[in-house]
Amino acid sequence: MSEQELISTNNDIELGIIQTNTEIIKTQSIMDIINEKRNDQDFQQRINVATTLVLEIYRVLMGAFLILFVPQKCGEDICSIIDNIERNDMLSRCGIYVNSITVIAFFFLYFVEVKRENKLINYLEVNRFTPVDNNSVGNALLKLAPEKKQTILYYDEYYRTSGYICTATFIINAIISSIVVYSNYLDSKTVSVYLTNLLFMGLKVTDVYSTVNTKTNVFYSAYLKNKIQFNDVDPDKIISHDDDDKIEDDDKIEDDDKIQHDVNIQHDDKIEDV
Repeated sequence: MSEQELISTNNDIELGIIQTNTEIIKTQSIMDIINEKRNDQDFQQRINVATTLVLEIYRVLMGAFLILFVPQKCGEDICSIIDNIERNDMLSRCGIYVNSITVIAFFFLYFVEVKRENKLINYLEVNRFTPVDNNSVGNALLKLAPEKKQTILYYDEYYRTSGYICTATFIINAIISSIVVYSNYLDSKTVSVYLTNLLFMGLKVTDVYSTVNTKTNVFYSAYLKNKIQFNDVDPDKIISHDDDDKIEDDDKIEDDDKIQHDVNIQHDDKIEDV
């Protein structure tokens, strides 16, 4: 083998070793990322929220559109969903409109609910080693930037208001839909399906009420199991004391500059008077 061929072979071997090492490093990096995500509390919570939200959407559709999905009688046969949609009597049309308004109200509730949940996941932490009472959590929130704390409180209030609105629409929807369904009663399936779908919505309304009907600094999760409480600030969002000292120093410098500026003005005025 010539010297040139030998050099070429050695270069190929070195290149192959480099490529292999690069692939190993990439594989290790991917595995490290996966393991890191698996151990990340925020990531796990977001996965739970996403999977639970899919079931929640199904529940609200079945529970709000009672006139469409509850078995009813059309002539001698059972009504199809199309038959229920195309009814022309005023009461049925009104019922379908109320069903639709209920769905819109609950979709808005879910929008606020998810936004609130994301804020809680981003800014707070579930810490089983710290107290969960209102005052202790309030003290923990002092470690959070004021604007972030205010954002959490805003979304908590929005969620509470949305819950009350959805409760009202749920009750109105249940009353009007029950009149329509009873007017087209088929058999025992009508009652069983109606009560089941109504229970879907009733449980959701009850769940929202129990989540938001708390003290100011008590933040329960709307999606995670066992109603875990966010009771501490996320380590990534804690304001360091150095930042506070820097802000105070900057304010002090600004005040000193202002005082010096006022002194200079007074001195100039005195010279002019002389």
